[in-house]
Amino acid sequence: MEMYVLDKELNLVGVLSGYEAIIWRDMLAEPGKFEAEFLFTEKINGILQRTNILYKKDEMQAGIISYKHIKLDKQGRTKIRIKGNMASVYLRRRIVWEKMVLSGTSEEVMRKLVEKQVIDPADQERRMRKIRLGQMCGIDDYIEKQATYSNLQETLTDIAAAAGLGYRLRLDLNEKAFYFDVIKGADRTLGAEKPCIFSRDFHNVYTEEYYEDDSNFRNVCLVCGTGEDENRVTETVGEASGIDRYEMSYSASFLKDEGQTDEVYREQLRQKGNEKLKDYYLVESFTSKVRKDKLKECALGDLVTCNDKKWGIRIDTQIKVIEKNLSKDEQEVYFTFGNSRPMLANLIKAAIK
Repeated sequence: MEMYVLDKELNLVGVLSGYEAIIWRDMLAEPGKFEAEFLFTEKINGILQRTNILYKKDEMQAGIISYKHIKLDKQGRTKIRIKGNMASVYLRRRIVWEKMVLSGTSEEVMRKLVEKQVIDPADQERRMRKIRLGQMCGIDDYIEKQATYSNLQETLTDIAAAAGLGYRLRLDLNEKAFYFDVIKGADRTLGAEKPCIFSRDFHNVYTEEYYEDDSNFRNVCLVCGTGEDENRVTETVGEASGIDRYEMSYSASFLKDEGQTDEVYREQLRQKGNEKLKDYYLVESFTSKVRKDKLKECALGDLVTCNDKKWGIRIDTQIKVIEKNLSKDEQEVYFTFGNSRPMLANLIKAAIK
């Protein structure tokens, strides 16, 4: 398998035909990750530079090298290990520079954010020339969104997660450009026209782990906007009652109501509440090592059915992560279905934002 190494301008720097190991982890609503290990040669060392780009021809996204480690082991072999994120990490380098009040579908709002903060910002020093808007996938929801000074990539992740969508910067090597795409998965659950079912009974799952955890779960959010005490504007999102109601509050007083109707402002509060609840989800997740040919039947973001009769579990859920572990001898593919356990860093970020 050949891999291209490109510079920041998407010019070809070199071609790699061999490797020790590669982990390629595509994620639906945030930048994926990768790491790779190579035997040291002067040529390989010369082209595997931080900020260069690793591109596998069978992938839609490329990886941006952010970490490099060279080590001589006890056997006298020198190896190079690199790590990084998928190209959508470029969006993490921008903030929402000014107040933006947006309405439309989740896809339209996300594209407008990228257009105004990356592709055609008021300050052309902020422009990323290699990023363009891709084709629209077509979303039929409606949101009101206000954003000011927040990190662009995190803002996109909030919108995408609340709507069950994903996004990526797809590399087009012929055009020497990255295209911003919003990802809307297909319905491949049991009963759909082209179902995709993962089950040991169908011999398409080799290993699997299942998690349930409600220790971080909330399902009703009181969103507090502008004003004080009894004059404070509040909205409630989420539905539950009795002992099954897990409440939280969130101060969104940074969302300003000047220059807009009360209903628009309240819809912005509700949108922020829905985004916040997505940080406090019920963990229900399968992580499965699957047959490689399943990659041809479904894709990141698709809704599929996971069924394990022995465990008494059947869920219709979304493919959130696809991880490929490649070595010289074999290729393993792992799917993560549903909401996996949050990392400590994500819990901290959710608490402070």
